[in-house]
Amino acid sequence: MAKAPDRQRRSRAPIGAPEHFLIEQNEPAAIANIQDALVIKEGDIFLLTNREGEIPRQNTSGFGLYHQDTRYLSAYEVFIEGVKPIVLLSTAELGFSAEQDMTNPFIYSHMGHPIMKQTIAIRRERLVDGSIQERVFVTNFNVFRVGLDLRLDLGADFVDIFEVRGMTRPRRGELLPPQVTEDSIAFAYKGLDGVERQTKVSFSPRPDSISSQGVTYRFSLRHRESTSFRVTITINDVRPAAPFTTSFDRLARDYRDRMRNCTQVESSNEFFESIVRRCLADLRLLQSGTPEESYLAAGIPWFAALFGRDLMITSLQTLPFDPDIARRALRLLARYQGARVDPWRDEEPGKILHELRLGEMARLDEIPFTPYYGSVDSTPLFLLLAGEFYAWTGDLNLMEVLEPNMLAALDWLKDYGDVDGSGYVSYEKRSAKGLVNQGWKDSVDAIVNPDGTLAYPPIALVEVQAYVYAAKERLSRVFADLGREELARRLDQEARDLKVRFNQDFWLEAENFYAIALDGFNKPVATVTSNAGHALWAGIVDLDKAQHVVNRLLTNDMFSGWGIRTLSSRAPRYNPMGYHLGTIWPHDNSIIAMGFKRYGFEDEVNEVATALYDACRAFDYYRLPELFCGMPRTRYNVPVRYPIACSPQAWAAGSMLQLLQAILGLNPNAPEEELSIVRPRLPSWLDRIRLSRLTVGNSKVDLIIHRRDARTEVDIAGIEGKLKVSVVS
Repeated sequence: MAKAPDRQRRSRAPIGAPEHFLIEQNEPAAIANIQDALVIKEGDIFLLTNREGEIPRQNTSGFGLYHQDTRYLSAYEVFIEGVKPIVLLSTAELGFSAEQDMTNPFIYSHMGHPIMKQTIAIRRERLVDGSIQERVFVTNFNVFRVGLDLRLDLGADFVDIFEVRGMTRPRRGELLPPQVTEDSIAFAYKGLDGVERQTKVSFSPRPDSISSQGVTYRFSLRHRESTSFRVTITINDVRPAAPFTTSFDRLARDYRDRMRNCTQVESSNEFFESIVRRCLADLRLLQSGTPEESYLAAGIPWFAALFGRDLMITSLQTLPFDPDIARRALRLLARYQGARVDPWRDEEPGKILHELRLGEMARLDEIPFTPYYGSVDSTPLFLLLAGEFYAWTGDLNLMEVLEPNMLAALDWLKDYGDVDGSGYVSYEKRSAKGLVNQGWKDSVDAIVNPDGTLAYPPIALVEVQAYVYAAKERLSRVFADLGREELARRLDQEARDLKVRFNQDFWLEAENFYAIALDGFNKPVATVTSNAGHALWAGIVDLDKAQHVVNRLLTNDMFSGWGIRTLSSRAPRYNPMGYHLGTIWPHDNSIIAMGFKRYGFEDEVNEVATALYDACRAFDYYRLPELFCGMPRTRYNVPVRYPIACSPQAWAAGSMLQLLQAILGLNPNAPEEELSIVRPRLPSWLDRIRLSRLTVGNSKVDLIIHRRDARTEVDIAGIEGKLKVSVVS
């Protein structure tokens, strides 16, 4: 292992203006609005369209067909007799397929007859499975023969997703002239990286006219006569694996099988069951990569890639329901673990990656995400996930495989994580194009002082110290079982020592709360934020401080009625529409709720769970987005959407599952073949819930949890294996 460079604790203010104050914040600045967008995805291909299922030419919302961080189709619009049809139904609820039912406005056909509105039906079905397949059906409901033109406009710009998000490039590759045949249009681009990218759009039967801009079909239909045509969009000459119906049936079956292989959730509340099904379906939708390197993409559209932090938090959220997500995540992230010192990519030996990109800009090193390691919390989260995974599965074999990676990650905490010698894991940007802030709140203005100024690096975040504590505490058991008794004792003692120092250095007496961070001068950044709730989850909070933290997080300046805000509304920088400055993030709330549960605040768990449960009603398909705005809940009872939030988002999909774990109090100890159900407390909207085939180690258990007046009771419906189940009231 390379030796860490010598560092000295900063003792005075650096001279000059902070470079990072001028950096663009980490969100898609060029994007206008995608809150009504439709998404279908399978593997590494996804299609993002407007509500009508269209990709308008030169749109400012990033709509398009994407593969490996490149937009392969940037225009796809349908016109009937030169005008836009009226969309009656548009849905992408299935995740892998979309459907639009459309009709005509009042028009004159090319045969000279007026066609009254709503007399032509146009139905479009789309499917993504290695390519995009589309079927279009047209039916005439006029009592006379109708002649009409149906035109498809097409285009492909092959821009990198970072260009879509607003980054500029000094030069691009060459858009090649489209190749047009009697039944296809092939768009191509020769990148500066030497790779030629191609989108081929094929039509069957062949259209009546075709050009590089699109195609036109001319129909002459009798009363109630129908016709149809098919469109196939292939990327880099990858052909459809099977016909439309065959692919549709296979994918529908795969979704069903995936959900059947998870812990089954049945309840007295059909709406809640629908939410859970949506969570599990979205996790299937986000499955990406190859069979050898399968992972959950972080979110569509901006984060359709491997993200270490997002993947590990989602894995932690879903351990009781699908531990294979965590198993695959640990193996994959171990393969990408940092091996050398590379400032351009913020890489260091033992560090776990933040983000991996595969587009042209990444291949040319115009951006450092190849992979990029600028995440201060990915490494402790990797260790924490390993410990939690072992508690749920007892898989000592995988722990043996990962032992070198865990040791390297622990060394990173010691040798590189403590940037300024303060004894805390902190960060400071090194890469010229890296992230300024490297916790989960990674926008440039996320870490702010009470006066509104930005905190000066290196920055030691409150939640990162909590993750380090929890990781060492949980890994002490893992290493003891691996026969590393001395290391196990050392980790346990280090965790204890960290807890003492943390509760001294981060505690704000005036606020009865924890600082969000210590800055580069080792002074508390005394702003009230949601980050301290993660410290509850990790268990680093002293018992005498927990009540204060819980109370503060649920006061009106933090709790909007829809969830806990990222930043207090009393803070000068508060903005309920700001990315990390007062918005509500579902995953943040689910983690905080787990912290409430850990310290025995069951009513408060249910208050947060109820807020997000209610919010689900306002979003399409009951899908919680990446974030939404932090305006207070009003009598109109609808949360305010954030205009460019990813949806679906992996850790948003995992949020209601983690909240369910908090409500039920599931506490596994697979190595000892034990499951404790600690103070279960069902909320008012949930009278009864059944978990079937909940897996702990090599055993499975069926549980029925139900409310009887003010009490929540647990019945064990069946056990496969040697599991011992206890209920702690």
